[in-house]
Amino acid sequence: MLLDFNERTIGVPSSITDALKAYIDKGGLQKYPAYGHLQANIAEYSGVPKEQCMFTNGSDQGIDLIFRCCCDKGTEVIIPAPTFAMYEQAADSEDLVIRRPHFTQEKGFPTEEVLALVSEKTSLIVLSNPNNPTGTLIPKDVIIKIATACPNVAILVDECYFEFMDPSTTVVHEVAALPNLLVCRTFSKTWGIPSLRLGYLISAKENIDALTCVRGPYDINQLAVVAVEAAMKDSAYVFDYVKEVNEISLPLFKEYLDKKGVGYWPTWANFIFCYFEDPVRLEAGMRERGILVRQKKDANNVLGLRISIGTEQQMRKVVEALDELL
Repeated sequence: MLLDFNERTIGVPSSITDALKAYIDKGGLQKYPAYGHLQANIAEYSGVPKEQCMFTNGSDQGIDLIFRCCCDKGTEVIIPAPTFAMYEQAADSEDLVIRRPHFTQEKGFPTEEVLALVSEKTSLIVLSNPNNPTGTLIPKDVIIKIATACPNVAILVDECYFEFMDPSTTVVHEVAALPNLLVCRTFSKTWGIPSLRLGYLISAKENIDALTCVRGPYDINQLAVVAVEAAMKDSAYVFDYVKEVNEISLPLFKEYLDKKGVGYWPTWANFIFCYFEDPVRLEAGMRERGILVRQKKDANNVLGLRISIGTEQQMRKVVEALDELL
């Protein structure tokens, strides 16, 4: 059971695999990709004009493009920690100075600490919402406050796990009024297509026009396009899964942790960062039972386990395994 990469824990519908097989069977692999209405379809799903949207080779490419295009060598980037490792990797590749205010269990996102770090050297602020690995929500009004206070600083908002959140929390509808906002999303998590690498960026039209000039003409493979277009025609499978995770599986697991007296971060995503007494032994024991979870450290260097939340049946098996080990 794969509960270590925050992936969808069950397969995609046959409508998606059938579409992939049909494309291959009709002899399409020898052709260069053709993107057709992909951009328009993603924009419609997101509720934004097509001109405010571009697709990328996974959200990782979108993140990399923003760092490359918005940050001059030697400038500063504010990356609240702990968070997704890709941000620091992108910052290091551009030779940026990283400032790291800390998320905390008690206060959540460090709003005032972030604002206090902003200077004339700041080129980018990264806001992972909800944050990985802690699951912390960054309130929409806080994101708007930061973007408004720092009009000359690019604000990257990573909404990788957006579908697990209340739709009202997104900032994609603010990009026209706040042109320093750049939002990235993905089809890897709730949509269950990480192996084919397709994400997208939403920002003001002028930003999208500029970023599109940097992205290559064929960076997204055709199988990703086929799969995502089929998925978007059959999207109920995404929201059925989200409903089960949010309303059944996550409450079930949190209740178990509470019963056992295990501390954890409040989460708005499909994973939970928790502090078991001996996480190294526990992770090894789970692995022996065919359940993969991830060791992670918080900003204070305290080791915990980040556990992805799957279906109700899967989480009951996790509870059984933990009961054997604790």
